Amino acid sequence: MADYLKIPEVARRLDVSEKTARRYVKAGALPSTFIGGAYRVTEEALEEFVHRAEVTPEESAPKGEGRSSPEPSLLSELEDERRRTFVQSCRRYAQSRAQSYEVSGATLTEEGGVFAGPEGARILFVAAYEEYVELRPLVGRDLAFLFDEGLSEHEASRFSGLAVMALRPLAETVERLADRAAELAETEAQKAEVEARREEIRAVA
Repeated sequence: MADYLKIPEVARRLDVSEKTARRYVKAGALPSTFIGGAYRVTEEALEEFVHRAEVTPEESAPKGEGRSSPEPSLLSELEDERRRTFVQSCRRYAQSRAQSYEVSGATLTEEGGVFAGPEGARILFVAAYEEYVELRPLVGRDLAFLFDEGLSEHEASRFSGLAVMALRPLAETVERLADRAAELAETEAQKAEVEARREEIRAVA
């Protein structure tokens, strides 16, 4: 009967966090069996996984020695793909939310519409603005942190920036709603409120 290893032991053997070891299992990169409510990995599966992920001396040689363009390891490719998927998911979400606000914004000039008139324009703009300013730290810090293992500080910062940039469709919609809210504002105070919020977004964009 094969010897099964629990996730903590797998993580210790690979010198990674339990979270990362669990990612490999769930992604199918590390074959496992679900026993007793937990994932288990055989010694043979772990050895094969390590063998596939090994970097040869030729691959790890300094620039100018050995191959000039070493192929990334299986582990790095897996992590890179997960990061790309995360950024793409952020962009799709931002696009869907932007479209939703654009549809609602189309009713601003319709008499009797939910967001008709100055107050409706202000409410819609504030809603979009607040969603965007809450999403920025959530995506760029809290969620991006889950995908930056193995990255240098510079690389992690760049990845965080890419995730935030993926929210651009929503940011652009907020700008358009701000224009409309300022245009329909009935007092200088209302216009000033819109412009103050707009400047906050531009300051961190």
